[in-house]
Amino acid sequence: MKAVPLLFLLAIAAPLLALLPIGQDPQGGEWAEAVDKAANARHYGVRLATARKIAAAGAEPVPAIEAWSTAHGRNALPATLVDTIAQQDGTAPAVVDLLLRWANDREFYWRTYAFYGLAHRAAALPDRRDRLVELFRAHRDDPAWLVATYARFGLVELQAGDDATANPHEDPRIATKLAALLLENDHDTPLQPLIDALADERTFLGDPWGQRRAADAHRALKAALGDDHPGGNEDKVAAITAVRTALEQRFGSELDQPALLQDAAVEITGGIEVLSCRNGDLFVEWTADGRIFAGIDARFVVALPTATWQELSQKRAALALGGELGVVVCDKMRLKWSEPELHVNVAPASLPTAAADWLLELANALAAADKTDLADAIRGAVEQFASR
Repeated sequence: MKAVPLLFLLAIAAPLLALLPIGQDPQGGEWAEAVDKAANARHYGVRLATARKIAAAGAEPVPAIEAWSTAHGRNALPATLVDTIAQQDGTAPAVVDLLLRWANDREFYWRTYAFYGLAHRAAALPDRRDRLVELFRAHRDDPAWLVATYARFGLVELQAGDDATANPHEDPRIATKLAALLLENDHDTPLQPLIDALADERTFLGDPWGQRRAADAHRALKAALGDDHPGGNEDKVAAITAVRTALEQRFGSELDQPALLQDAAVEITGGIEVLSCRNGDLFVEWTADGRIFAGIDARFVVALPTATWQELSQKRAALALGGELGVVVCDKMRLKWSEPELHVNVAPASLPTAAADWLLELANALAAADKTDLADAIRGAVEQFASR
């Protein structure tokens, strides 16, 4: 090529290149650096501020986010970044497509945030309605309780013929979270689940999950009542009564006064807990005589035969476990029991073989007692957490 035409082309191209937005090249530029900073900056405040900057920019950083996750793995993306993008209201096609890719990836740690991001945008996406209805219906009973909750919220937002009511046998956190979301977003809302949640004091292996459920309900009801909220009261029963009365006066609906929800009057001596943002949670507790309780609300399942339980207990007592087993990022198994005292957190692929074998023996005993669903859930947890 002759020199003069080449210079002429460069003269034309230079101003056009200058007009390209910063970060359009996903391999470099401002947004590539920002995504890396959101993931790896030393201080949490810097990571959070950078994530907010990226999220506020809408579609522009999406190529950099995708390039970074391709290079480092999608699960290396920080939860703060995914969450802040989900919390935004922007409906740029590139952002919605990104949320859809995340939501459809069951192995993605933070897909729960993606479901929320799609659900609260759903009404503003008429061109995506059919696709979103299909997605939300497919996941309204997802094993991950928050995914199920946000899917049902999305169906209500889209008026897709789903009243989103929770089955009484489901995880009680679903009913509370869903009712809170509906109330906060001006939908017709069943208030009784929120009043019931205020009375929850239950725990699981010492974790006060009932208090967190009550706190979710309290925030939603306080926001709904505004200046009519009666305020705090050291007497919990009196405080719930005051809130119930205020709700009846505001919304004109008659509500039942709930009894305090407390742990069953049995001595729990051990259990296992799995918290999985991908595969759903698992809760199993037992007593010294082999009564098994399942679910976060510890519903009685079965009493194992005495000889079977004694053998299981002896093998469990011989397990040598200690310290933290692996680095927990998203999914976690927790083992806690007495005789001997043990309380340990386990990351996926970090459970020692002897402990995995014991859990499989427990699953086999439950299967022999016709509790196959619970047995299969334990086997699935072992598959995820056993050392490889």
